[in-house]
Amino acid sequence: MKNYETVFILNPVLSEDQAKDTVDKFVKTLTGTKASIINVERWGLKKMAYPINHKSTGFYNLIEFTTEDNRSVATLETEYRRDESVMRFLTVALDKHAVEYNNRRRKGEFNKAKKAAVKKAEGHD
Repeated sequence: MKNYETVFILNPVLSEDQAKDTVDKFVKTLTGTKASIINVERWGLKKMAYPINHKSTGFYNLIEFTTEDNRSVATLETEYRRDESVMRFLTVALDKHAVEYNNRRRKGEFNKAKKAAVKKAEGHD
């Protein structure tokens, strides 16, 4: 089993429901290729570092998944290219350190340290 994560940016002219439906379509594409979905995050409308197609914002999304079949990634990326609402995408294979980091991030471990530092700075110990 190989672990992957894919991040893609959707066109900001979509409604929230259209963006959600598009993400669900890509999740179904992956499950149709027998990939196991680990996590789906909708980061929402964010400002981009540089304009793409004269747009300065986009709906950012992340899908983490595992699969034994490398064709799952090819199928997903073909669907990205076919969908006009996808402005950019990047799919990467994760090593064991990235998988561990993602597990800890999902559990909120990094946020806890940040919150503890803020409490300490405010004198709430």
